[in-house]
Amino acid sequence: MSLSARLAEERRARLAAERLLELKQAELFAANRKLGKHARALSDEIHETRAEITEVRSENRLVKSQLGLAHEKIELVEGQLWKALQTMRDGFAMYNTEGLLELANPAFLAPFEDLDSVGPGASYRHVLEMLVEEGIVDLQGERRRSWLNRMQERWLLDPIPPETIRLWTGQFIKIQDRRMPDGGVVSLCVNITELMRMWQAIEELPDGFVIYDSEDRLLMCNEPYRRLYSKSARAITPGASFEDILRYGLSQGQYAEAEGREEAWLEERLAAHRSAEQEMEQQLGDGRWLRIYERALSDGGRVGLRIDVTEAKHIQQELVEAKRRAEEASHAKSAFLANMSHEIRTPMNGVVGMAELLRDSALSDEQALYVDTIRNSGEALLVIINDILDYSKIEAERLQLKPEPFDLERTVHEVLLLLQPTAREKGLELLVDYDMFLPTRFIGDPGRVRQIFTNLVGNAIKFTNAGHVLIRITGRCDAEGAAAVHATVEDTGIGIPPDKIEHIFGEFNQVEDDRNRQFEGTGLGLAITKRLTELMGGEIWVESEPGRGSCFGLRVVLPVDEPAQIETAALPESLREVLVVDDHVLNRAILTRQMETVGLSVSFCKTAEEALDRMDEPPDLIIAEQDLPDMSGLELAQQLARLQPGLPVMLLSPEPQTLTEEAQRSGVSAVLPKPAPRRALFAALEAICAEPLAPEPAPTAMAEGLPTFRSRRSGAVAAPAATPARPLDVILAEDNRTNQMVFRKMAEGLGLPLELRLAGNGIEAVEAYRERRPDLIFMDISMPRMDGKQATQEIRALEPPGAHVPIIAVTAHAMTGDRDGILEAGLDDYLTKPLRKQELARLIETWAGRAAQPP
Repeated sequence: MSLSARLAEERRARLAAERLLELKQAELFAANRKLGKHARALSDEIHETRAEITEVRSENRLVKSQLGLAHEKIELVEGQLWKALQTMRDGFAMYNTEGLLELANPAFLAPFEDLDSVGPGASYRHVLEMLVEEGIVDLQGERRRSWLNRMQERWLLDPIPPETIRLWTGQFIKIQDRRMPDGGVVSLCVNITELMRMWQAIEELPDGFVIYDSEDRLLMCNEPYRRLYSKSARAITPGASFEDILRYGLSQGQYAEAEGREEAWLEERLAAHRSAEQEMEQQLGDGRWLRIYERALSDGGRVGLRIDVTEAKHIQQELVEAKRRAEEASHAKSAFLANMSHEIRTPMNGVVGMAELLRDSALSDEQALYVDTIRNSGEALLVIINDILDYSKIEAERLQLKPEPFDLERTVHEVLLLLQPTAREKGLELLVDYDMFLPTRFIGDPGRVRQIFTNLVGNAIKFTNAGHVLIRITGRCDAEGAAAVHATVEDTGIGIPPDKIEHIFGEFNQVEDDRNRQFEGTGLGLAITKRLTELMGGEIWVESEPGRGSCFGLRVVLPVDEPAQIETAALPESLREVLVVDDHVLNRAILTRQMETVGLSVSFCKTAEEALDRMDEPPDLIIAEQDLPDMSGLELAQQLARLQPGLPVMLLSPEPQTLTEEAQRSGVSAVLPKPAPRRALFAALEAICAEPLAPEPAPTAMAEGLPTFRSRRSGAVAAPAATPARPLDVILAEDNRTNQMVFRKMAEGLGLPLELRLAGNGIEAVEAYRERRPDLIFMDISMPRMDGKQATQEIRALEPPGAHVPIIAVTAHAMTGDRDGILEAGLDDYLTKPLRKQELARLIETWAGRAAQPP
């Protein structure tokens, strides 16, 4: 084909394409016009619909506004009426035609505060029966059935006669009932106690009481006044003038101080009486001394009081003897409290100890419940005993602080370890936020600091049913080597009503209302905490909102035992990113600050599923909470071991000891307590990343909650302590067989190779020492024939130089000075009954390796 033909063909094709394009453009324009028409129609419909909606909304708002105004007016009227009834000091109640209580104000219900059955709907007969059965009303000798029938029949009369009753508190209530036109009854209960008691009080006064009118004529006096002026009694009659009574007394030798100067004395006495502005003393003829108080009344009369102060005069002469007796009484009180503590704690050691041992045996659920009830009841009794003893010591100003170096952070975690089971039962999170820039070692009384935190945290757990309890500790060091430590204990509990806050630190005070009557206690814990804090030179306060929780705060200045430095950990370059799997926001925030301090980058997820979804780009380490919403931490570790073999996983658990074996099988690198102490966390990070890992925890590591670790490379488990070459030789000096059995079973339950030798008294303990020198001695203090202190002194006398045997006191004595007296007798440590397995393990671990070392 020629070139011209080919060009012609291409021209024809181009023309055809252009015609096709024009055709398509025409179709497109037609479609656009159709679409535009449809859009305009649709827009019109939308505008119409919006207008209708706007009109409906406007009408709806108008109706709601009118209804709201009507409702507010109704509520205002009802509220004002009810407020008026509530503010009445007298009781008000209304019964319907059937004799059922319809309305009652707080003053009417006050005597029935613990009876839920007395309220709207209760019958008049039931109200009367509750008054009698609960002992609210004082029948004053009348038979119960007779009183009930008389009060019931009284209601049938018209008009209903008034009735005055006396309550068990001694109050007098006048009941005035009026029948309404519809047959119902309105009852008004007026407290006339003051009126009824006025004259009774005057008559019952042990001192003389007298009133004279503006013309100095006697209006009234009580019988004690007549007895004091017995020689003038004949002249003491209503209407007699004050001067005539004085003159009659002078004639009868009533006033010893007037002898020989009667007229002058009379003028002085009348002048003093008329001025009524001074107090004076007067000696009677029989040697008695009276203190006279006289005051002018608004109508010009005089009111007087005569108090026999003869005994006070004698007391002034016997101050030295009184002081000596008071000191003897105080000593006797302390001795009684010490003996009481010992006598109660000795059998309680058997109760609590055997319950704890029985709990570790194979029990059914019902049996376990019984055992837990026994143990918890025993523990509650011990708390009450300790509160009473502590408060007694504080009240007697005999409690003294024992400053010594201690670790504040570790002390706080020890408190949480002790209270963790209670919190676990209620499903509460226990959290610690310790300032990373605050030192941990201070100089103070660790026992009292531990007691303060135990009271505050225990109180928070007690009144919190869901959520968490957070201990937050911050502070700042000064240039003089001291730190102002601020600690708060925050909870998500029931809170404290505003009217109760100012009384919360008072003795025997509790927040008593319908929300917390289920909570028991002595009401001394916070009072003791406040007194201890003040004894340390600090202050304590509380902020609370009912229904949203409370925050107890304290501030105390403590000397620092170490220079301020930031805790850190030596981590390899390979550890940079950490994934935290925890659904609790506060715990995540605390872990973030701790790990960012050592240079780690932290990311979070709330569930195990989210963590597994991130394994496309795995982190260097996973720290997971054991109790996750969708699965347990162990289950997560098992799945991670299949997805990412070798990825280290660290678990956080409130009960780490229960997970150790299963965690090792699941490939978990470490199990830490929750909340994790800072040093334990850093030690775990260092141990996990070590190549290879061979940790050897110190004896104190167990108390700090350091975990058992696995090497990332070999998987070998490091032993927490070296196995002793021979069984530990221990002597227990204890005269109570039950306590011997408790100690033996607890020691066996520790899993330590131990040979226990028993001594029934101090003499047998010394003989056992002579037979073979032991590694450790547990010595009861109160034993027959020879007590623990004497036995210890005998053993110390027998010891060769350099062969010091640790002797630990096991005693029920818990008063101030007991510990000092025991340690001064040559003992090394102190264990209070009832025994705790954890405390026993700590003491054995602490002292077993110190045999043959000087004290």
